[in-house]
Amino acid sequence: MRGWAIDFLSQPWPLVTFVLLAAIALAVHRRVARGRGWPAWPTLGLLLSLAVVLTLTLPPAPHMLIGVPGIDGVDQCFRSLSDTGGLWHAVVATTERGERVGNILMFVPLTFFGLLVSRRPVLVAGAGVLLSAAIEVAQSVMHLGRECVGYDWVNNAIGAVLGVVLGILAIRVSSR
Repeated sequence: MRGWAIDFLSQPWPLVTFVLLAAIALAVHRRVARGRGWPAWPTLGLLLSLAVVLTLTLPPAPHMLIGVPGIDGVDQCFRSLSDTGGLWHAVVATTERGERVGNILMFVPLTFFGLLVSRRPVLVAGAGVLLSAAIEVAQSVMHLGRECVGYDWVNNAIGAVLGVVLGILAIRVSSR
């Protein structure tokens, strides 16, 4: 995992993607906050967290040929996302700890800030789980050298729920 991460971050695409998305987040966060009735700083945290998630999941994988987008990998993707044995293994397995921890931690800030702005834990957790599934499907469609795998989805979902739990705790502590 560490070698892959270093290779990935040494490419130009992650930096370009993050700078572009972070600039958009900075430019629109106050407008989004006002429009939704949310506080400005947690809204910025939410948008920057989304920028990080998209930066880590959508640019091309290192040293891979980029293919033509198409739906030919979607059936395998849906099989991976619905394989209950494989999904359960993702919950209980301890192999690939670095990748697992990275996939979990990636979604924690996103749903943490999502809860701070919306105060709707079930909606935020559900949105985090659905966003992760959508990213997996997008990876299979975009053909950027990435795979749609159920264990990434499970670990992202664990991170999404963990972010909501931490958000609930932060709200309770700050309200005392």
